Amino acid sequence: MAMKIAWTESGAVEGIEASNQQITVFRGIPFAAPPVGRLRWREPLPPESWSGVRECHHFAPAAMQKEDTGASAIVAREFYLKDLKKSEDCLYLNIWTPAESEEEKLPVAVYIHGGGFAKGFSYNNAYDGEGFAKRGIVVVTITYRTNIFGFFTHPELTREGGTSGNYGLKDQVAALSWVKRNISSFGGDPERVTVFGQSAGAASISYLLAAPSAGGLFQRAIMQSGGGMKPPVNQWGRNLSEGERLGEMFFQFMGIHSLEEGRDTSAEVLLDGFWEYIKRPLAEGEPDGIGGFMRFAPVIDGSFLAESPMDACRKGHYPKLDYMLGSTSGEWKALTYLNLAWGENEIRLGRKNSYLYYFDKIPPGAKKAGHSSEHHYVFQTLLRSGRHYTGVDFDLSNELADRWAAFIKEGTPNYPGGETWTPYTKEHPELFWIQDTCHMRPWEKTEESEEKIQALLAGRVAFGGFR
Repeated sequence: MAMKIAWTESGAVEGIEASNQQITVFRGIPFAAPPVGRLRWREPLPPESWSGVRECHHFAPAAMQKEDTGASAIVAREFYLKDLKKSEDCLYLNIWTPAESEEEKLPVAVYIHGGGFAKGFSYNNAYDGEGFAKRGIVVVTITYRTNIFGFFTHPELTREGGTSGNYGLKDQVAALSWVKRNISSFGGDPERVTVFGQSAGAASISYLLAAPSAGGLFQRAIMQSGGGMKPPVNQWGRNLSEGERLGEMFFQFMGIHSLEEGRDTSAEVLLDGFWEYIKRPLAEGEPDGIGGFMRFAPVIDGSFLAESPMDACRKGHYPKLDYMLGSTSGEWKALTYLNLAWGENEIRLGRKNSYLYYFDKIPPGAKKAGHSSEHHYVFQTLLRSGRHYTGVDFDLSNELADRWAAFIKEGTPNYPGGETWTPYTKEHPELFWIQDTCHMRPWEKTEESEEKIQALLAGRVAFGGFR
């Protein structure tokens, strides 16, 4: 029976049985102080200690955000809860562990959710850690500040702290640092940590790879549909001064005259203003971010981030870790080009080659393998979806969970009896093609793909917002 009580640096926590009674889930463990009031738009601080045993039976609130409606309602139906509880007090993480004692030193997987740096949370119905925990892995899912709360940049903030912005990424570093210091109490090995994420979660990993403060916090990385040879997600995020200009424009739009007034403004008013601001027509000379809401996203501030993930990759300024990357066939082709460019760049640099995949399995009732369609397969949460999955889907889910688990444990997505998944190399520039069955297959080059891959390798990103 997995442990029910664990001791963290802030105090003891109590978990509860997961639906698999051999696994304990600890929900809502604080990894940082609530970023509210005077702590809004500041770097995360350690949580306060407590006495006695803290019951961690319920998930904590999600970060402040707007829920999906309208054309994107399928995301709400498939992945998100109704009446999602949200709060600025959101810096909590969740742990699933099969360990019976802290001596087990099991591999650890930390998942970073997506959502365009504007929304998303750590416990939607696809991100259940049981599938990996039953394979002998301690699973952690984390929350971070998003949108105007996580990525606001302003000259007053810069004067106050020497830099500004990137609070959501700093939350991720704080969570990973907490894991390194505390995960052994849950039976995990702090020296065998894999970080994985999808969409903005994968993009976050690209930024973390370029951030010195994240060095040594993880040994492997999986980037799903958003990582790789990553250009900045918006033109405003190219440098600190441009981000500051956007912050000033937002305060002007809101009628806020000072940082103090901004911190005194209610979270609900700021959130409503954020969504109104990104929906309005662009001002003259104001560049749009990808998807609009991503105008508030990471900035290359010269401090937390001295260079962009793309430049860090091109120059080889990123850790020599085990990497696995991929995309789906029904999303923006640009996300596939980011992975292919990563593979080609590793060849160019003579680095250790990565494992690349291409998810081409169309879920039942869908018209394509769209953005996020691999989640329920990888996490073995098909029954959490409203789709009518059949036996072949469950077989594929078993295989993908086994491969992700094998990579988390050993740095290779192969296991006895399975089709061999080889890394992307000069001699064998192939991807692991995921359909009803899986096989190795080269990418069919086109003039467009070659042009954009070469543009990425050369550091040129100005082609149509890179869609």
